[in-house]
Amino acid sequence: MRKRNIQTNIRMTEKEIERIRKKAKRAKMTFSNYVISSALNNEVIVIDAIKDFTHQLSKVGINLNQITMLCHQGKINCVDIASVNKILKEIWEELICIRK
Repeated sequence: MRKRNIQTNIRMTEKEIERIRKKAKRAKMTFSNYVISSALNNEVIVIDAIKDFTHQLSKVGINLNQITMLCHQGKINCVDIASVNKILKEIWEELICIRK
């Protein structure tokens, strides 16, 4: 982690500060990190429902694992779900990249 040892001051209106605070909160960032990231032209992306999406994707993975277990136990006839498993893994990898 970088060491931030220099403090600087800038002048803003109350409205500007409040707008930046709201944006930082929405991005789940500190005020300082948000301002620095924005000033350095780093794109700040906010995905509102990512937590819910992750939860739902996890449920799909659990269901897929349960189907696989039932297939291996011979309780159900199983179609080839390798392609579905591969796609699910790719989605997880993309989601991890997005969250970074």
